[in-house]
Amino acid sequence: MEKAIFLDRDGTLNEDSGYTYRPESFSLLPGVAEGLVRLKGYKLFIVTNQSGIGRGYYSEEDMHEYNRRMLLELERWGIRIEKIYFCPHTPEEGCDCRKPSPKFLMQAQQEYSIDLGLSYVIGDHPGDILLAHNAGCRGIYLLTGHGGMHLEEVRKINPAYVAADFKQAADFILAENGEKVIAREKVQDLADSLKKAGKKIVTLNGAFDVLHKGHEKILSEAKKQGDILIVGLNSDASVRSNKGPERPVNNQENRARMLACFEFVDFVTIFDEKTPLDLLADIRPDVHVNGSEYGPNCIERDVVEQNGGRIYLVDRIAGYSTTNLLQGQGEKTK
Repeated sequence: MEKAIFLDRDGTLNEDSGYTYRPESFSLLPGVAEGLVRLKGYKLFIVTNQSGIGRGYYSEEDMHEYNRRMLLELERWGIRIEKIYFCPHTPEEGCDCRKPSPKFLMQAQQEYSIDLGLSYVIGDHPGDILLAHNAGCRGIYLLTGHGGMHLEEVRKINPAYVAADFKQAADFILAENGEKVIAREKVQDLADSLKKAGKKIVTLNGAFDVLHKGHEKILSEAKKQGDILIVGLNSDASVRSNKGPERPVNNQENRARMLACFEFVDFVTIFDEKTPLDLLADIRPDVHVNGSEYGPNCIERDVVEQNGGRIYLVDRIAGYSTTNLLQGQGEKTK
């Protein structure tokens, strides 16, 4: 049986201007084509609610014309969409095909021999995550399109992952931790063996909830300070104690899984304490990296310097934070 990815359309693949149907306005969202190219092992389908047809805003042929424009662009990247399933009805009509009804996914299962248990739904609306739940797939919620407007509702449905954009969704699907994620109780032995081998150890810690460019920058800069980068990841309980009961958005296993995707991250370990001080005492890093907003007298300074290490600060990228991502953009009707 085949694995599949069922894709929402507006706000997930393309810019959503609200009842989107004009081919001349078509524009793929950043990273979509690159992400789809990497997902070659999956059959790709689009499942979209198009209530604009039922409301009389545009015709079914208008929608097909828009879809042809989109498929042509994807074909230029070598991306094949097996089929586009669409619901033309308004919510008031009470049809059996509007998401989150799993009708179209069940149909694809029969037509293409799809194993829904190994498949994903990617979308920017609670209905996409409910669709995944109703069909027995894993759902990935994007903060593009409708994005953060429905985050609290979506979290109650328990998506597999909340991604800032499509590239992160593809990373999550393809990620394999391998041996990068190390149990907390094994970190001291790991650090000792690395030091005996003459390796310069760099540490960095944080929640790394919904990843963004600021995270990538600090991880990259940290790796440049030594030979081995060990990232201390706050556990779910630790994040809650620091940031409140609504965080983290993504659980510790999935946050570790995504950190392991970065080529400049060598090891990830999860710690439960409110601060990383005990972890740093065990690792005894040569360099500990922190954001410049914490300053040279950050709480980690004493334990790092007592063991012969130093603090290195990285300037943050203005405007990039998980909090900002979760605030989302204005809602558009679909």
